[in-house]
Amino acid sequence: ESFLLFPLFYLNLFTRIVGGTQVKQGSHPWQVSLKRRQKHFCGGTIVSAQWVVTAAHCILDRYGCGISGYLSVTAGEHDLRIRETGEQTLPVKYVIKHPDFDPRRPMNYDIALLKLDGAFNFSSSVLPACLPNPGEKFEAGYICTACGWGRLNENGLLPQVLHEVNLPILNSKECSRALSTLKKPIHGDTVMCAGFPDGGKDACQGDSGGPLLCRRKHGAWTLAGVISWGMGCARGWISNEKKKHYNRGSPGIFTDLSAVLPWIQENMSAAFCSVRDGKLPDGEGELNFPGSSKQFYQNHQLCVWTLFVPEGNYILLHFSHFDIEPETFCDYDSLSVYSKDDRLVGKFCGGDPPLPILIGFNSIRLKFVSDNKDYGTGFSMTYKALTPDILPDSGCVSLAVLFEEGVLQSMHYPEHYSNMAECQWVICAPEDHVIKLTYQSFEVEESEDCSYDAVTVYEDVGKEEEIAKSCGFVLPAPVLSSSAVMLVVFHSDETETFGGFRATISFVHVTGNRSNLGNCLSGAAQGALC
Repeated sequence: ESFLLFPLFYLNLFTRIVGGTQVKQGSHPWQVSLKRRQKHFCGGTIVSAQWVVTAAHCILDRYGCGISGYLSVTAGEHDLRIRETGEQTLPVKYVIKHPDFDPRRPMNYDIALLKLDGAFNFSSSVLPACLPNPGEKFEAGYICTACGWGRLNENGLLPQVLHEVNLPILNSKECSRALSTLKKPIHGDTVMCAGFPDGGKDACQGDSGGPLLCRRKHGAWTLAGVISWGMGCARGWISNEKKKHYNRGSPGIFTDLSAVLPWIQENMSAAFCSVRDGKLPDGEGELNFPGSSKQFYQNHQLCVWTLFVPEGNYILLHFSHFDIEPETFCDYDSLSVYSKDDRLVGKFCGGDPPLPILIGFNSIRLKFVSDNKDYGTGFSMTYKALTPDILPDSGCVSLAVLFEEGVLQSMHYPEHYSNMAECQWVICAPEDHVIKLTYQSFEVEESEDCSYDAVTVYEDVGKEEEIAKSCGFVLPAPVLSSSAVMLVVFHSDETETFGGFRATISFVHVTGNRSNLGNCLSGAAQGALC
């Protein structure tokens, strides 16, 4: 369920059908189920054959980063347990979350568009909902319908069959008054409230991203809102001041479609690439976007390139020119690199070319996105297939991102390493595995606090959690990560050098949920790589 995608702070607030009824099969043909690894976690609404609207928080992992891995959308779904006649499932080609959505303040602009890889065939069980007309608002008191496979009561059971609930829209004053009674009062440009002051009916966990539909006078079902959040499920709020803050309730909160309609229409009509995208030639080559280094890329770009080199080879990326609108989290314009299991390797923007990147896999996907303002001259990149047997010093000429068990060694090993070395290896294990680093040989200049030359192992690519730091001539103990990511850094100063180190990397399977992958390089890694 989607509430599992957020940190503990959000558990009560997010992904919020209580007091509703089971629907007749086919009565909401625009409703879709978002699935990850074939498991439902959020709802969505078909608005055209290739586009689905959902909540932005649905497409984030628990760390606030983009969900990695295979994401698909199933239309014509009624009972999640069985495959029904009329069901259609398509993979998601790419995701566009609203640029003003901030996972640190996730109540506002909680909306995203999913572009499908393919198109739905419309039928009696698969149809789009109408988008509001410009300026169209559904007034307070209008009874609208929320749908989903969410919990039937707060922290209760998940149904397998689609449910719906009818809720009245509140006016903005009622909405603001109700939200002002919460421990952390909420204000937002896109917040829309619906529900009953005494509670009893609401959306709930698992419904997030699904529709709030209002029926126009002439009968057309219109997407008025996207299910976003609520304090608990179906709690009343009229006596909030008398309750402890953790027992207070709120109306159901939805993202108001009328407030984001221009953004939706702009992206659905303008998501294209002015430069040829698609598959890049095998082996080696270059990519210059949008052309020469003096040419500016356009706004509203969405380009996806894929590269496959012969199986068993790695890929080395080298950037010679880089100029993409800067932003701390690269949320405006960006170039993202994905590799094995569709894991995000890095997201880049700004004016400094990223370090060369060695990808320990034979395929990558590059995605360039630009928003509706500001621009740059893009990037120039070369790529080359390399065989793993010629990469003993891999992390010293590039940032190496490795997905397989193998060997790490300092440059020139077993000869003396160089002065002023700065080598980095990021190891990404499969899900439900941790990483074991075992030294086979170790000769690194000794100092009291390993401040001269050292091998440092981190729990994260942002270098915030150090596991071990080693120097000297005694073989260090093996190092074990506590997640599926490990960063190994070798540093030398300008004086003495020695034989260096050689170590093996192995993956150890663990039970339970220790290995919360998310992206291999996310959050702090973006800063480290930009």
